[in-house]
Amino acid sequence: MKKLVLTVVAALPLAGLAQEDFTVTAKVGALNAPAKAYLTYRTATGTMVDSATVADGAFKFHGTVAEPSRALVLLAHDGGDIREMEDPDRVELYLEKGAIHVTSDDSLVNASVKGGAANKDFTAYRERVAPQLAKMESLMARFFAAPDEQKQDPAFMQGLQAEALAIEEEQKGVDFNYISEHPSSLVSLDLLLPHVESGPAEEVETAFSKLSAALKNSAKGKAIATQLETTKRLDIGAIAPDFSQPDTTGVPIALSSLRGKYVLVDFWASWCVPCRHENPNVVAAYQAFKDKNFTVFGVSLDRPGAKDAWLKAIETDGLQDWPHVSELKWWQSDVVQLYAIQGIPANFLLDPDGRIIAKNLRGADLHTTLAELLE
Repeated sequence: MKKLVLTVVAALPLAGLAQEDFTVTAKVGALNAPAKAYLTYRTATGTMVDSATVADGAFKFHGTVAEPSRALVLLAHDGGDIREMEDPDRVELYLEKGAIHVTSDDSLVNASVKGGAANKDFTAYRERVAPQLAKMESLMARFFAAPDEQKQDPAFMQGLQAEALAIEEEQKGVDFNYISEHPSSLVSLDLLLPHVESGPAEEVETAFSKLSAALKNSAKGKAIATQLETTKRLDIGAIAPDFSQPDTTGVPIALSSLRGKYVLVDFWASWCVPCRHENPNVVAAYQAFKDKNFTVFGVSLDRPGAKDAWLKAIETDGLQDWPHVSELKWWQSDVVQLYAIQGIPANFLLDPDGRIIAKNLRGADLHTTLAELLE
């Protein structure tokens, strides 16, 4: 399902690299205080968040990035905390040299973005992928409209997950077609990044090889090349890298301590909406196969100071039957780099020897794979 996580390559600036001095000017209807706008993007030093007041629908951001970078502009119409909103009003764009104009009569989700070569290409891509995005919006609306008891029904949730996976496959096809047709576009480079982890590796490597030399030699291109090498280290048949993190009581648990069982290493977080949607499916899989040498190892990417939210999510979603660990470091957790995590939910299925035998199993795929292995 749709993720609100902004996936961008954070590359170290090179000495003497020209800076991209950008200005984002927006006009969204006639909104006034307490409405507030936010701009968030990643740099080499971490995630940047800027805010701006809104007057008669207008707001503005100004700054500098080392190279054109994907970003999110978010708008809290009533001045609420966007971190607590499940689906905040937003538009994705590129921060690049010059003036960028965002305009809409009512909301950012309906906004047009003009200014710069990357934004022009990104607008063209968004037009291509609009049917898939519309399908996902419809699916999400059905989920939010469903009563709580229906959301607890594994069959209902698995049905939604199956639809979501089919939509994601459609979008993947759009992505790879765009990359093939636009080998010199920065958008193609960024579209490739989320697929580096999910693979298949051969398909991603083929697409990467077709990109222009300038893109492959850019900081982002080199980062993706490195990521591809990491992905090979995490390919099917490889021994999963071992790690140890504190459990809910603060006692360290090592992944290797679960050797001898089939283990689903499940990366998630209490704040991750798609993760929470997938949790009932993981619970159903655990209940079906827990007596057949199978368990789950929950690894949370919850934020610093959010232990209570993590523990509450474990209880609310009924995840208490398997071990959970977290460094509570959000995306700065060491395991993010170790397992090349670009977005969550993400998982790795290990055999009793600790070898990776499947990755990113969701919905019915998880149950089918476990049934083939254990029944």
